[in-house]
Amino acid sequence: MEVVKSYRIPVDAPKDLIEEYFRVKQRALECILSKVRLSGKAHLSLDKEERKELRDSLLRGWRFSKHYVDSAINSVIGLVKGWITLHNRGRAREHPKITRRSIYVKNTLFTFKSGILRISIEPSRRYLEVDLTKYRWVPQDFDRLGGLVLTERELIITVKKSVEPRADRWASFDVNLTNITALIDGRIERCDLRKLYHIHRAYEAKRQRIQKLSKLKPKTSKRLLQRYSRREKNRARDFLHRLTTEIAKKLSEVNSGAIMERLKGIKQNVLNRSKEQNRKLSKWNARTFQSMLDYKLKWLGLPVKYVDAKNTSKTCPLCSGYLVAYGGRLMKCEECSLTMDRDIVAVLNLQMRGAGFPQRALNELIQREGLSGNEIPRIST
Repeated sequence: MEVVKSYRIPVDAPKDLIEEYFRVKQRALECILSKVRLSGKAHLSLDKEERKELRDSLLRGWRFSKHYVDSAINSVIGLVKGWITLHNRGRAREHPKITRRSIYVKNTLFTFKSGILRISIEPSRRYLEVDLTKYRWVPQDFDRLGGLVLTERELIITVKKSVEPRADRWASFDVNLTNITALIDGRIERCDLRKLYHIHRAYEAKRQRIQKLSKLKPKTSKRLLQRYSRREKNRARDFLHRLTTEIAKKLSEVNSGAIMERLKGIKQNVLNRSKEQNRKLSKWNARTFQSMLDYKLKWLGLPVKYVDAKNTSKTCPLCSGYLVAYGGRLMKCEECSLTMDRDIVAVLNLQMRGAGFPQRALNELIQREGLSGNEIPRIST
């Protein structure tokens, strides 16, 4: 299995290359859009000869490495094909535009040796060199570099490594709106997500105040909404990165894989309730947490399993009977009268579904941790 991670490196990018690449992409977009046929369903009609003619025309007067033109053409074709897909589904409001000044740097445009990344700007004359050993957040144990993205202020690098995920045991995770309950190394732990929820609530309140200005100052309102939405996203991702890094480290110490709920499409299934409830669920970062923990564990050589999330908090982990609400977060089994916190019920069921947790070991865990009530151990983030 090959795992991938990406990192941002601050650099002083060559402004002349950025500007020329941007202009080339705009010219390529105009030409490629003219090859889109809209009779019936839209489709792109661009054969090899037409593509070669486009490449030759873009290379006239081009003083930088030729592979940048190939990169620009490939990028624009991908953009147009994505737009065609949306158009055929009736979801494209306007034609695609080139808005970001960024360059995709193909493998043929750089070399990497002894920690030094050397990117060709002008063939045999001009290079951009980056010493990756200076940046402590970039791992040194990767096998190779993937494609790069160069912007005006930073370089986004992709590192790849081949691993064979293995684990001696399994941990299970139940992600809720304000907490994550986990079964790690035979013990229940809980991570508090109230700070993350507060970040979303605080920025929601700011956006509501800004939206009141939209009629009087639409441009200012739009600019402020974009700024605060970006800040909210960055703060939430920073919180989750710190949390998942801490959890990945803990699992690595006990050589444990992770079992999580299969949540694909979950928001579409539940975002049909009251307006207030929908707002709460829109702040649920379960998929983001899972994806971050997934790639961090796989990078460490630890496996990840996803299991069916249906009725994980409503099925008795002892007798498989049906659990009913008993007050607060507690659930009670109608068959064996087991009373337990619903989040703990969920992680126990996830553990059994993903790893075949032995029934005797489960009974010992319940007795040792005293899991018949609502008092459970907590860990702070």
